[in-house]
Parts: sequence; C-alpha cells; structure tokens
Amino acid sequence: MNGKKALIMVVIAFAVPVVAAKLVLEMGWFNKGVTNKGELLTQEVRTDWLEHNGQWRLVYSLPQTCSEQCESALFQLKQIPVAVGPERDRVTSILLVSDAPAAKGGDSIIEQRIDTQQHQTMAALPHAGEAIYLVDPLNNLILAYPIPEGKPEQITQSKGLLSDLRKLMKLSKVG
Repeated sequence: MNGKKALIMVVIAFAVPVVAAKLVLEMGWFNKGVTNKGELLTQEVRTDWLEHNGQWRLVYSLPQTCSEQCESALFQLKQIPVAVGPERDRVTSILLVSDAPAAKGGDSIIEQRIDTQQHQTMAALPHAGEAIYLVDPLNNLILAYPIPEGKPEQITQSKGLLSDLRKLMKLSKVG
C-alpha cells in the first residue's frame, strides 16, 4: 500500500503542472510578451529586387509631395544607420522613387527606382507609403514603422526602430 501511495504522489507531482500549464495556455490566461516596437508583418513579402542584399535595410517609399511625416522619415533614414554605431556597415537606408531621382536623401541614403509592379507591392503593404519598413538580410520584409504625426511620437518611434534594429542585429547570424 505504501508503494502505491508513493507512485500516485509522483504521478500527481508530474501531471498537475503539465495540466495546469495546458489549461493556462488554452484559456488565454497568459499574456505573451512582445518586445518589438514595430508592427510585425504577418504576410510573407519577398524583396529580392532591393539593392544591397546581405544587409539590414530601412526602406521608405517617397510620396509625390513630401509632408512633415515624409521629412521625419527621411531624417530617420539618415540617422538610424549612424546611431547603430560600430555595426553601421550592416545597415543601409533605401529610398524608393518611382519617378526621376528626387535627390532628397543625401549621401547616406541610397535612392532606388522602382517599376510599377514593385510600386504595387509596396502599395499593398499595411500603411502603404506612410511607413518605414525593415528588411532583413535574406530579403524578407519583417517590420513596419508607421510614421506618426506629432514630433514627440516621431522621436519615440525612431527610438523604437533603433532598439528593434540593434536587437535583431545582435541576435542575427546573417547580415
């Protein structure tokens, strides 16, 4: 009888935590933590047509008229690679232009002309044209950073983009 009680106690000691964990997960009582500041894109978007394969890329599609949000995005495209620090050679900023080169980017931003199919791909994304997108070294578009309207929100968003980029570069074995 003593052996049966010990066996039952051992089974209970191992089974109860497993059952409790399953119950917590299935009932939605556990809130999963999210550490990224950008919006994770759930659909798979390949960007094999982008230049600088093998690097992390910040991509922004230049609108016809550049508003305050556009100016903020251009500023971020210039500053984020510099703010990364010693690993800045792993990051590049790309400004997508559909017309003649706009020469708004400056020396640190690469302007790339896109055709109508590539323009449609960018327009189909969430926040089409109103976001900076992060592309990994394997040409997967992974995060979107919609550009807010107010200056304090733009600064916060820029810090979040930099934080995410540093974390991804630290954890990544490619690029």
